[in-house]
Parts: sequence; C-alpha cells; structure tokens
Amino acid sequence: MTLSRPVSRLVMCSVAVSALAFVGCAPGNDVPSGSGGAPGSGGSSASGGSSASGGANATGGASSGGAPGTGGASSGGAPGTGGRAATGGAAGGSNPGTGGDSGGRSGGAGGGAPRTGGAGGAPATGGAGGGAPATGGAGGGSAPPAGMSAGCGKAPTIPSSMYNNNQTIPIMAANMQRRYILSVPANYVNTTPYKLVIAYHARDSNDHTMWNEKFYGLQPLSNNTTIFVAPNGQKNGAPCAATGAGDASCGWPNSNDSDMQLADAVVKAVTDSFCVDMTRIFATGWSYGASMSEETACERPLGGTQATWGVRAVATYAVARLSGGGTNCKASKKVAYFGHHGTCDSVLSYDGTARCSATTMESGGVGIAKTWATLNGCMWMTPQKVTSGNHVCVKFPGCSDGYPVEFCSHSGDHTAYPADGGKQWGPAEVWPFLNQF
Repeated sequence: MTLSRPVSRLVMCSVAVSALAFVGCAPGNDVPSGSGGAPGSGGSSASGGSSASGGANATGGASSGGAPGTGGASSGGAPGTGGRAATGGAAGGSNPGTGGDSGGRSGGAGGGAPRTGGAGGAPATGGAGGGAPATGGAGGGSAPPAGMSAGCGKAPTIPSSMYNNNQTIPIMAANMQRRYILSVPANYVNTTPYKLVIAYHARDSNDHTMWNEKFYGLQPLSNNTTIFVAPNGQKNGAPCAATGAGDASCGWPNSNDSDMQLADAVVKAVTDSFCVDMTRIFATGWSYGASMSEETACERPLGGTQATWGVRAVATYAVARLSGGGTNCKASKKVAYFGHHGTCDSVLSYDGTARCSATTMESGGVGIAKTWATLNGCMWMTPQKVTSGNHVCVKFPGCSDGYPVEFCSHSGDHTAYPADGGKQWGPAEVWPFLNQF
C-alpha cells in the first residue's frame, strides 16, 4: 500500500490522507522514568529493491611507482520501496500506535552505499610487495582511507553465526557484561563502506524488540546499504538480561556514562569487523531510546574530540532528556536532527504543557528541536502544532549546509509509530532524512 507524501516540503509539509484514527491519551506504565514502554513485535518487512552497484575501483600503477587509479563511479541505486513496517500491540502498558502499511519511498540523494573505497589510495612503490595498494581497500598493511573503518577489505571477525539471526553478541563495557544484536546486509562486500544505524530501544523494551521491529522499520527501506545494531540497556545498575522481546524497566540511565561506553564498545566491535563509512553513523530511538540517541549526539558528534567515532545525524521519537539524569547532554557541535512528537503525549511532554494543550512553550520535544536548530544555524520558528488530522513536518530554513533540522507534529499519544488514518508514516519520513547524507 502506498503512503501519500507531503505536498510541500520547502518549509512546511503535510500529508493529505484520510482523517487520523485518534490515539488515546491514557498514560503508559513507564512514567516513573519518563520513557515509553516497548512497542509490540513488528510484522514482516518487505525488502527494498536492490541497489545499483558502484563502479569498479581502478588499481594503481605499476610497481615502479605508476599513478594511482582513481575509484570508479559510485552511482548508488535508489532504495526500493519498503513493505509493511513493523508495528505492534502495547507492551508494558505503553501505546505504540496502530498497525497499517508503511509504504517506503526512495531515499535521499545518493541512494545506495558507494561501492568504491575512496579515491584511489597511495600509488604502489617499487620493489616486491611495495607500498600501499592503489585501491581504497585496506591491504598491504596500510591504514584504510579516511572515512573507511578498520574492517574494510578484511574478512569479518565476528562469526556469521552471531548476526542476522536475532542472536545476542556479548561485549564488555564499563566493567559490565553487556550485549547487542547485529544485522548486516545479505550481500555484504568487505570493500564497500556501509552506513551504520544504532537503534536504541525504549524502556520496557530490549534488543530483541528492535530485531522484531526491523530497527524501527528502517531496515526494509535501507535496500542493503546499511548495517543495523541494537545495543541492550540496563536497569538497577545491572545489564538487562531477558531472553525474549521486552524487559520491564530496561532502559538507558547512562549512570557514570556506562551506556555511552557501551555504544563506544559496540561501534568499535562492528567497525573493526565490517566495512563502515565512519562519516555516516546514525542513532535513532523512541522515548528512553530517543533520550539516549540525543545523548549520543551531545557526547559523540561526528568530528568531536571525545571519541574516535561520531554520529552524523540522529532521529528521535518522543524525546526527553533522561539519560544521565538530564545533566549530561550539552549540545556543542552540529549534528543533523530529526524529531517527531505527539501533541497528546501522556508520558513525555510535547512542548512543556499538559497533554493535549493548545498552548506552546519552548520545552519538551519542541524545545529539544529548538536546541539543535539553534546550534545548526537554522532560522527557528515554532512548528505548527497539530490538534487533529494528519501530521505536519517542518524543515527549518537557513541551517548550516549539511546540518538540517526537521520536526514533525502529530496528534497522537506516546508512540514510535504514529499514523494518519491508520497508515504509519514515521519510517518513510525518517529514512530519507538519514539517507540524504
């Protein structure tokens, strides 16, 4: 089923479809920590169309020091349209939104992941087994080209039995035994730099939930251009340990930055094993997971000094500052930002007012969007607050080149999967935003 698209996207856009099936305002059970319960398990997600292969990398000159070959063209194919997005019933008392088809749409500029490994590489020098290889792969003992991870050009060190099957992978972080779930494109090529999306689950949820929901419905739209990873949260100072989907009170308190250290460890493990474009790492999440996503933008912006990696953009759904007691997240470096929030959110404030109120204040989800719009140099305007009908998205004008901010208002409750007239639209808005980079 095809999802109608917004009519105008220059500054404001709205989707013209049938009237919204109103989502109730009953509070969820995760109010004590201020984050939403886990959405239910999603249905099957149709894979997108195949992405076009990039051009071949020309190899370097002769061993006597010929000119390096330049990388081939990288005209990535447009992602195929997605199938049914992951939806679910309520879990842990929260309202994850109603089901329905979420037709994918082709992504932003660039489509599939580039097939080349960078621009050539250093020319080979004379002598047997001379200098670094001319192609962008990580061979001959040289470091990978800028932007490509250490796993490029190598066989994966994470066993194939540990990914693409809802299997948890153990990892140590902050002196705790943690875990994560990993999904790698079926046609993975170790010389292709892939995007990496970190999907943080909501409270009362876990890594298995993210697998079931196809990483917030984004995996079917990614068209085999992206590696997805779902770290698992903690509660009461200990790692969450449930073996099925969902885990009561499991979340992202980030005490002593322990959850951020988990993200560091997971990103290193994945990028050491697989070929990742280090300039295209993203974080996304709902509720408590949205909080951890924004925390990642604050602490690990691309080009920041805090770590060897950083996020290029984040996408949040019903966000509040919860990870680290609301004190850690101090945005200081530009990160592209997307957010959607229900005006009738009964768990986390839309704009600092009582739920379903028509009065606007610069706090809550709207206030966090303003923080990033201001940092990114955008021209701030209070986004239209939808009280009924279809969602409305605002792309703020004047943002620094490459650092857009977009905010979508919908008249629903606390959910990762808002819908217009029963048709979910969240993943179809989020994926093009992330895929434009």
